[in-house]
Amino acid sequence: MKAVTHPAPASTRERLLDAAAGLIAGDGWTAVTMGKLAARVGVSRQTVYNELGSKAELAEALVLRETERFAERVTEVVAAHPGRPVDGVTAAFRQTLEAARANPLILIALGCPKGGSEDFLPLLTTRPEGVLERSVDTVAALFARCYPEVGLTRSEWTVAVEAFVRLLLSHLVQPSGSVAHASGQMRWVIGRMLGV
Repeated sequence: MKAVTHPAPASTRERLLDAAAGLIAGDGWTAVTMGKLAARVGVSRQTVYNELGSKAELAEALVLRETERFAERVTEVVAAHPGRPVDGVTAAFRQTLEAARANPLILIALGCPKGGSEDFLPLLTTRPEGVLERSVDTVAALFARCYPEVGLTRSEWTVAVEAFVRLLLSHLVQPSGSVAHASGQMRWVIGRMLGV
């Protein structure tokens, strides 16, 4: 008989990050306090500080976690479109746009002004490299590795991905239609930019 495996329970840190994400989604960043997080997770305030540090460090941890998840999703999308760069890049754009419209933390991670109150993003500006830049670099490296047939250098992919992300942000800030409509427009742009 095959043994049933159960997923490992989430760490206290992950449960606290999940609780913070829930508070932000419901009430915004200003509603997040260490006391509320402690109460939601059933731990002491000292445990919250031990796991997360300051509120600024909490903001950084949340955005970095969302950025990592974003990169994982894009990697999965690209893997589903081997040898088809226009399909893969368009699918990555569409998936990211769909996810961002549904998740305020992704809006924050991408730097969209509607993602949260103005006091959230300035907490991240002390980092030597911005979240947007890290995301662009990560995705550019992925596209360069997975789609060598396009013939773009890593630095050229970086320029292209930054353009794609800025277009995506414009669709988040000022949507002009459905995700399908935006993705259709982007498919044409992507094809032109990639010379396909």
